[in-house]
Amino acid sequence: MNNSQPDNSPLEIDALGKMISLHLDSNISEEQFSQLQHTLEIDESARDFYVDFIAIHSQLEQIHKAGFSNRESLNALIQEPKAPSKMPYFMLMGLPAALIVVICVWITSQLPDPPVEKPVAVQVIVPEIVDYHVTVADTHEVRFFNQDPLSIGDHLEGDKIYKLDGGQLELLFITGVKTTITAPATFAITGENEINVSAGILMAKVTTPKGKGFTVRTPGGPVRDIGTLFGVEIDNAGTSGVQVFKGEVELADSRGKTVNLIEGNTMRRAAGKDQWLPEARLSRKFYSVIQRNKQALTPNIVLLPEQVQNIFGADEHVGKSYLLYSPTSLFDRIQDANFLSARAEISPHYAVVYFNETTAEWELPSNESLIPFTPAATDLVLALIESSGPPKGPKKREITYFSGTQDHIHGIASGYQSGDLQLIPDRFRGEVNLGEYMLDGTYFIRNSE
Repeated sequence: MNNSQPDNSPLEIDALGKMISLHLDSNISEEQFSQLQHTLEIDESARDFYVDFIAIHSQLEQIHKAGFSNRESLNALIQEPKAPSKMPYFMLMGLPAALIVVICVWITSQLPDPPVEKPVAVQVIVPEIVDYHVTVADTHEVRFFNQDPLSIGDHLEGDKIYKLDGGQLELLFITGVKTTITAPATFAITGENEINVSAGILMAKVTTPKGKGFTVRTPGGPVRDIGTLFGVEIDNAGTSGVQVFKGEVELADSRGKTVNLIEGNTMRRAAGKDQWLPEARLSRKFYSVIQRNKQALTPNIVLLPEQVQNIFGADEHVGKSYLLYSPTSLFDRIQDANFLSARAEISPHYAVVYFNETTAEWELPSNESLIPFTPAATDLVLALIESSGPPKGPKKREITYFSGTQDHIHGIASGYQSGDLQLIPDRFRGEVNLGEYMLDGTYFIRNSE
């Protein structure tokens, strides 16, 4: 009996290059395309190679393209005018009259022929197509308004207005900047490291020295990159919002005054207003777009639910505890009656947990007792909570977030790239409740494996 299963391992680099070539030449089979998609989904280095391959392919194609093609003249042929025929007019006239006519005819014959009009050459001016070397890296159900579709490897025309009616477009700038644009959107490529967006949602990832300074021009003013990952949202009224996920950006207002926005923060400039102002977060549509298409630029991003997450704590605990994230619902992992009965009140993916030094076990509170649990490989410790104070009564709690770190704590991975998490102690469902917690924020980005 043959028990072999389909090969789900990622493609090796040589096979990956051949598969991408087949894809660009439209010669890839459905099975090969499925294997290519699988590799890009599970292997971040394969995705980077994929984008670089497309960029090189596009540049080589430009080099070998022919120059301007010969154009046929657009002028119609202009026929030479024919001289009118001359007929003697001396019938019924006497000889003197006939002589006069003959003399007139002779004089006329001695005059030079009128000049023949030559065709006038009409010069057809063909506008020059500006190419800032911005390449289509991928498309997802893309649909443009009254414009031809774009395919992987195509170059976008510079200074041309594109209206994206549906889907998502991934672009690669020659400077190495990667962006995604989500419909409905109106935009134009205005430079090798610049884009003008008047409507829509854009995510930009800047990881190369040449990409530093990448600029998104919005109705609210230019957004200039100083860091690595940020998003822009522009609604139909022209209100502009910016969220920085990692690094830093510089915002300019209508008076030219600039302000820097660092990771985890958001600013918005309303249509018709002069200044950028702090904002709690962008619209849920913005974060839904990231969640739905997060493989594009942010494969490791984890978005928090819109509602504040309520978390049980051990009320009288003094010492260390930790904020844990579990991709799998805790209600599927913890089979405890008291814990399961509270599922309508507490977060299914976030918990405050404790490590029992005596039993060397991790424990999770059920509001009445501590329940031992076995860590999963995908669990992640996000923050340290240090509680101090008397055995009974309020405690002082200091919270240290593990943003920008990568480590392990008693067998569980800890740390993340960046985020805007905020753990609020002694609060539950918006009210004061000693020993419990609320978790607010929009996202955090896991470290790459």
